[in-house]
Amino acid sequence: MLTSIPMARPRMSIPGSVLDWASYVIGPITLVRDTSWDRESSKVWELTCPDSTRYFLKISPSKALYARETHAYRFAVPSLGPDRAPRLQAADPDQLALLLTAAPGQPVAAGLTMRDLLKVHRQVGWLLRVLHDAPHASSSASWDSRAEVRARTESVGKHVAAAGDLLTRTEEETVLRLARNLPHLEACPAAFIHGDAQERNVLWDGRSDCAALLDFERARPALAVDDFVHLAVGPWQQQPWLRRVFFTGYGRELTEPERQVLPMLAAADAVSGLAWGTRAGDNEVVHRARVTLKLLCKGAAL
Repeated sequence: MLTSIPMARPRMSIPGSVLDWASYVIGPITLVRDTSWDRESSKVWELTCPDSTRYFLKISPSKALYARETHAYRFAVPSLGPDRAPRLQAADPDQLALLLTAAPGQPVAAGLTMRDLLKVHRQVGWLLRVLHDAPHASSSASWDSRAEVRARTESVGKHVAAAGDLLTRTEEETVLRLARNLPHLEACPAAFIHGDAQERNVLWDGRSDCAALLDFERARPALAVDDFVHLAVGPWQQQPWLRRVFFTGYGRELTEPERQVLPMLAAADAVSGLAWGTRAGDNEVVHRARVTLKLLCKGAAL
């Protein structure tokens, strides 16, 4: 089953000061279209100029996510090459606004042929490997494996507590059992990750047979295996051959420590998403969390 593209919520008007800033940077704008996801924190608009050139204007949900995304666009995204991701045209830290070029292609969605879908996953594997190896991306941030193990150990307990009655006893026991594999994190390769690698953040251009990555607000130094979680519990479950071509594009298979921690990372992501999605009223996140927990409780291979 392919990831569906959620319907946009009721249209939002772009703030006047942000639109004025964008107009100053790119000139006259003839069309503004709200392309936000169906959640309150998503604020993205497509801007069209008189010559039909398109841009995307995004207001980040927080200063931290704004900093991550601008850093990624400046230091990591250029490594992907032309048309493999949007490019940062301008950024305004006071308004947490980013002005991005439009990468070619359409969102990956139901209706894509299997031949094209195989190409998509192989190319996404290749793109993530390039991103993971980006030479200058980690210049402003370091990653401490031992500190990460401690932090994630604490966060699992906090997420389980926050989820509370949203978890069944079986789900809670499964999550805590998988958390015993946390020490394997120290042996997992570090990388500069995308942070939200899933089909909905991929464009496919059938004319050029090229995939492009979108949405770098969660990009950061972390574990390479973090970027496999959403794919492993999503499209790879129904179509395991997509997993095979992905890792062909990536250039290597999972290491043994990565195999050990992948189910745990999926469990932690699901519990966190279940609690957050319920509070925020994000049904898509809640549904994904429920599906993931059901897979893990059944012992599905990731």
